[in-house]
Amino acid sequence: MANEPRFPKIEIYREVCISCGACEQSCPTDVIRIGSDQFPFAAYAEDCQACFLCQWDCPVGAIKISVHKWFDERIEKGSGIGKE
Repeated sequence: MANEPRFPKIEIYREVCISCGACEQSCPTDVIRIGSDQFPFAAYAEDCQACFLCQWDCPVGAIKISVHKWFDERIEKGSGIGKE
């Protein structure tokens, strides 16, 4: 769809989050930040490389990264992802 983002979707479930900061510490591209309310948010979602480190490092499963449409589009455009 034309209005869908062209980068991975980052979902942060505040009702599950324990504000430990593991996601912010694990993000290599500085996408995840901790706000003044002590909860994480995607400050630079367009820079997300879908490495899943924030999702994997979250001790309570409060983050989900979705990449299906983004990944498929990159393959179709010949980015080299998924090619052997």
